[in-house]
Amino acid sequence: MSTESKTKKGQSTLAKRKALFPWLVPLASLRLTLTLLSLSMVLIFIATLEQVEIGIRGAQAKYFESLFGIWHYPIQFWGGEYLNSIPIPIPGGWLLGGLLIMNLTAAYLIRFQWTMKKFGIQLIHLGIIMLLGGQLVTQAIQEESRMQINKGESSNYIERFHGVELALIDVTDPKQETVVSIPQELLEEGGSISSEDLPFRVSVKSFGSNCDFNLVGSKDKRVGVSKEVDQGVGFSANLSIKPKSEDYSSEAMNFGYLVFELTDATGSLGTWLTLSHPAGNHWWKESPKLAGLAFQPIRHKGKLWGLTLRSKREYLPYSIELLGIENEFYQGTETPFNFESDVLINMDGNEGRRALVYMNTPLRHEGKTFYQYQMNKAADYTVFQVIRNPSWLVPYISCIVVSIGLLWQFGFHLVRFLRKNSLQKA
Repeated sequence: MSTESKTKKGQSTLAKRKALFPWLVPLASLRLTLTLLSLSMVLIFIATLEQVEIGIRGAQAKYFESLFGIWHYPIQFWGGEYLNSIPIPIPGGWLLGGLLIMNLTAAYLIRFQWTMKKFGIQLIHLGIIMLLGGQLVTQAIQEESRMQINKGESSNYIERFHGVELALIDVTDPKQETVVSIPQELLEEGGSISSEDLPFRVSVKSFGSNCDFNLVGSKDKRVGVSKEVDQGVGFSANLSIKPKSEDYSSEAMNFGYLVFELTDATGSLGTWLTLSHPAGNHWWKESPKLAGLAFQPIRHKGKLWGLTLRSKREYLPYSIELLGIENEFYQGTETPFNFESDVLINMDGNEGRRALVYMNTPLRHEGKTFYQYQMNKAADYTVFQVIRNPSWLVPYISCIVVSIGLLWQFGFHLVRFLRKNSLQKA
């Protein structure tokens, strides 16, 4: 078949596809691709600027894990005193990523020809589509948590970096505890919350993900959301709180708060205040008067309950024991270059698995990845960052597909060039 015939056949095939999928033609536009890529560069630039104020996690949540974000021109830039007050909408990562996937998929179906000559380009575009799709799935379902373990002890749960829960614990039986947890989603909805495992109802009066708190004088009156509190540490310590927005920066210390009333069939059991500590109920470090926030006791019909607002937990079907820790420093400095944790994974009915976790060498177990995050050798504890990402293999597969496409395309044209060159010499 001549080159002219192949060209006419290709044009006929493209015309048939456009007639079959006319609604895909605008989405397959190359101008749309360039526009989306340009907007993506603008988004990355603005998010990088915002990291200075709100941190990496804040910029990621505001701009990349959203359909759009509102940006204010920096006041320190030229003309900032006039432009800073103007809200500027910026397309978010989910919007741009979704449109790019649609654009590349439409172009893949409409424009590309299924020939050996174009096979490499097809693979390249398929790999890019997989990479973008995998990133969107990752942002939607990935969960980040932490696990803190003291040396010689073990832990069977992880805690979310963001998100809290109200834990009500029945400690009447010294051999066994019964825990009923109310997640943040229900606390944010407010209203009355009940459970078959609870002898009372929880009526949410006020909830927030962050606040400023202080102990007011015994003669001073509490104001704001804590003024109704008449039970527990919030009442005895005369604790006053001021709600504020959650801080997503890397150095953030977010103290969630909850004001609620407990009621049963006989009436009200009082209004309580509880706070969550980002370091894990280390209230004794803040003030001796606040130490009780880690566990506020409630006696009800012969049973002893305790309540605390804590980071949202996920219990694991196994436990991790910390056998030993080690950190190494650059010679003559206090700058660490390596953290090591020697751990043992204990599984019910199975032989334990021993592993060494250190920087850039995580532990992978049952769909979760444990990275060395923090360490305190003086206090003999370690902290792991725990990532659950079911789509973690997609980027690797995408890169392999793109690499094969590049090698195929390069090799195909190289072979054609060598053949053509040899024929000319002959």
